Amino acid sequence: MKLLRYLNIIMAMLIFVLMFSGLISCQKVITLDLNSPSPQLVIEGNISNQPGPYFVKLSKTVNFDNVADIPSVTGAYVEISDSMGNSEILTEVGSGYYCTTGLKGIPGNRYMLTVKTGDQIYEAYSFMPYPVDKLDLTIKREANNRPSIGGSGNNQTIRYQVNYEISDPVLFKNYYRFVVHHKRRELSSRRVFNDQYHNGKIIADEFGLNDSIDFKPGDTVNVELRNIDKGTFDFFRTLRDGASGLSFLSASPSNPLSDISNNALGYFSAYSVNNGIVIIPK
Repeated sequence: MKLLRYLNIIMAMLIFVLMFSGLISCQKVITLDLNSPSPQLVIEGNISNQPGPYFVKLSKTVNFDNVADIPSVTGAYVEISDSMGNSEILTEVGSGYYCTTGLKGIPGNRYMLTVKTGDQIYEAYSFMPYPVDKLDLTIKREANNRPSIGGSGNNQTIRYQVNYEISDPVLFKNYYRFVVHHKRRELSSRRVFNDQYHNGKIIADEFGLNDSIDFKPGDTVNVELRNIDKGTFDFFRTLRDGASGLSFLSASPSNPLSDISNNALGYFSAYSVNNGIVIIPK
């Protein structure tokens, strides 16, 4: 009887070990199908203290391998209203773009975006901060020596360093984003920062421009300093830090934080602008 009981115990232990090893082997073959998620609405909306019109773009997420073909969302109801009781229903102008005709952005106002498409409603709020008092810009040309592909010698490229100085307002916590325009083209800019250690002080720093967009000496480069709210700051901060260079228009597990309701992606930003111009040096 004792021998039989020992055999039963041994058999139970063997079954447990086999089941456990089976679970481990199953875990090794589990994969996530990240390339066929349900499409999500993507909203990109802006309103500023500059003269309008202002635009809202609606699109849908796509698979990782299809970011060149972003489907637009047409036939939607899009409205922007503010804390002073002003509102406007935007006009669809094609390719998922909707624009204002008379609404004016005013610093100190809070703005609400409402989007209705199908049977779904999406909302976002953004406060427009006041512009800074001073933005000073300078630019200088630098040689950037990089090792050649073969590992010997240098390939010299040219880069440009933009130095800036900001007089930060003291009354509010401020969040900033730089956007650069060259030959009517808005360059991708994920440079965002805040005044956490410089509230009410002078903020001086720099950022680089490279030669990948064919700068020529004498070219005019427009630099926008956008004073944004925290929701926009969080979107671009997490886009820069967590999206690993992927477009947020693809359905990625590292999509940036969004300030839009109902699980939509993207952002709605009410911001004030300080404009500056630099000339590409020889």
